[in-house]
Amino acid sequence: MFVFHAIQKNISRHRKKSFLSVLISCMIVLFLLLYMGNIEKNQAQLLRLGRTIPVTGSICNMDGSQDVGLQIDFGMLKKMRNTGLVKDEVTAMEIWAALPGTYSESAMGILFRFEGTNSFSIFSSFAPEDVSYIDNYDESFLKGSEAVCIVRDRFMREQNIKLGDELEVEAYAPKYDDEGQIIDDFEKIGLVKMKVIGSYKSKTQSRNEAPYIISSDKFVESIYEGTNVKSYASAARFTLRDSLKINEFKDEMEKIGFLPTNMRSGFSRVGKALTINDETFIMSATQLTESLNMLKSFAPLIFIIVAAIGFISSYLLMQSRQHEFAIMRSLGTSKEKCFRIIFLESMILALLGSIIGAFVSGFIVNLMFKTTVTVLAVFLIFYMMGTAIALLLLNRFSVMAVLSKTD
Repeated sequence: MFVFHAIQKNISRHRKKSFLSVLISCMIVLFLLLYMGNIEKNQAQLLRLGRTIPVTGSICNMDGSQDVGLQIDFGMLKKMRNTGLVKDEVTAMEIWAALPGTYSESAMGILFRFEGTNSFSIFSSFAPEDVSYIDNYDESFLKGSEAVCIVRDRFMREQNIKLGDELEVEAYAPKYDDEGQIIDDFEKIGLVKMKVIGSYKSKTQSRNEAPYIISSDKFVESIYEGTNVKSYASAARFTLRDSLKINEFKDEMEKIGFLPTNMRSGFSRVGKALTINDETFIMSATQLTESLNMLKSFAPLIFIIVAAIGFISSYLLMQSRQHEFAIMRSLGTSKEKCFRIIFLESMILALLGSIIGAFVSGFIVNLMFKTTVTVLAVFLIFYMMGTAIALLLLNRFSVMAVLSKTD
C-alpha cells in the first residue's frame, strides 16, 4: 500500500516530468502502430493481388506454339485437377465422326470433326452470339452431360439437318504417332445419337477450321465408357485458384510430369508443357514483397531504439530526482523498494501514454485489435527494459555523497 501511495504522490509532485514521460510513450506507440499499419497494408495488398491479378495458363506443346488440337494425357489432366490449385478450367476433347455406313479406310475424307468442350472460348472461328438455339436451350448445355449438340450451319445444309432432329453418327478416336500427329488410322468408339439443339455460323469457310459437331466434354467423355479406346484431351486452359501459390503449383506440375516450354524442342502435338501467364503478377508481387521485407527488417532495430529511448529518458528524468531518492533511502527505504516504486511509476506513465497513442492511432490507421495489443505489449517490454537498466545504474549512488553535495 505504501508503494502505491508513494507512486501517487510522486506523479502528483512531478506533473511536468510525468506529462513528459506520458508524451514520450504516446509518440513512440503512435509511431510503432503507424509502422505496423504499413506492414499490414502491404500484407493486405499482397493477399488482394491474388484476386486482382489472376494467373492463367494452358497446356501446350513443347515449343509453346500451340495450345489446341493437342494430344493431352487425361491422367495428367486429372492429376492437375486433383491438386485443388486450379479453377475455371476450359477443356476440349476432339474425336472424329462419320454418318453411319459412310466410313472406310479407303474413304477417310468422309470423317469430320466432333468436339466436346465446356466453353466456347476454346474456339476462335465463332463467338457465342453466332449460335442459334431451339427453345429451352442455351450455352449452359456445355456444363452438362446430356446427349445434345450444336451443328455447323454449312454441315446442316449439306446433310439437310433441321433443328430438333436426332443426329446419329459413328464416333472414331484418332490415333497418334510419337509426335502427337494424327496418323491415317482411326479406332471406332461406337454409334452416337444426339439431339440437335442449335446451329452456329463459322467465320471461316475452311472445312477443317471449325468442328462440324460440338457437344459438352462430359458427354463426349461418356462416349468412351465401356470401351477399351484410350481418350485424350485436345486443349486445356485454367486459372490458378490462388495466385500466391504459383510456386507451389509449378512444383506440383513438375511432379505430375508437365514441363516448361522449350522453343528449341521442335514442333509436336503432344501436350505435356505448360504456358503460365504470370509475368504481371510476379512483377507486382515482387515489388510488394521487397517493400514488406524491407519494413520487417527494420523491426529489430526499431525495438532496440525503443529500449534505448526508455533508458535515456528514464535516466535523464530520474537523475534530477537523485536528491529525492537519497532522502527516501536515508529514511530507511531499501534499494529494492526504491527501485520498485520508481519502476512501477514509470510503467504506469508508459502504459497511460501507450493507451493514448493507441487511441490516437485509431483515427489514422485501421489495425487489427490483436496487432495493437501485441505492439503495446512489446513496447512496454522493451521500454521498461531500458527503464530498468537506467534505474539500476542510478540506484548505485552514495546516499551520503548526494546529501552532502546538496548541503
